Amino acid sequence: ADELSDVKSRFFREAEAAGKLSHPNIVTIYDMGEDHDMAYIAMELLKGRDLTHYCQKGQLLPLKRVLKMIGAVAEALGYAHNQEVVHRDIKPANIILLEDDQVKVADFGIARVMSSSKTQTGIIFGTPNYMSPEQVAGKKVDGRSDLFSLGVVFYELLTATRPFKGDNLTALLYAVSNTEYVPLAEIAPKTTPCVIEIVERLLSKGVSRRYQSAAQVIK
Repeated sequence: ADELSDVKSRFFREAEAAGKLSHPNIVTIYDMGEDHDMAYIAMELLKGRDLTHYCQKGQLLPLKRVLKMIGAVAEALGYAHNQEVVHRDIKPANIILLEDDQVKVADFGIARVMSSSKTQTGIIFGTPNYMSPEQVAGKKVDGRSDLFSLGVVFYELLTATRPFKGDNLTALLYAVSNTEYVPLAEIAPKTTPCVIEIVERLLSKGVSRRYQSAAQVIK
């Protein structure tokens, strides 16, 4: 009961964040509300599977399809960021590849509306393996944090392994902030130099060295 108000506000924050977004690569929210103490969000039905399936050995997709998917997610993020929405939890489980090969970004449950005066720093939101260093530090984040997370997803789609690992949460968070990952050229030697360059820039620990916008990633 003591967590109910927080859970409910986070639930409706997803509807607030995603509901203001209308983009072919973002899940569509149709309605939200409460009925007899049950809160609900009505959204489009997606037929496909999330990208966790394609991050496993033996299930990796051809580079051309991976590039197309990453480009689609970047377009979705660019649009969201322009609407002042930061997703904050980009990971394979929140990216759906539909049966017609279209990509949808879902789960804006911990998204932050950048103009919100309620934004707090010092509180960590996100999935540890995909967090940016600034998320780990509990700093206020912007769209460039989503781009770092996209870089982690990109790396995993190419290698079937995550760039940052740890035996426990503390070690994992330290790795995200301080440890270098195994270079793509070593773990996936067939990766083209231009792709390696994109991933490396996305995974720059320093925000200023990263792509400054999703539009730059697409170019």
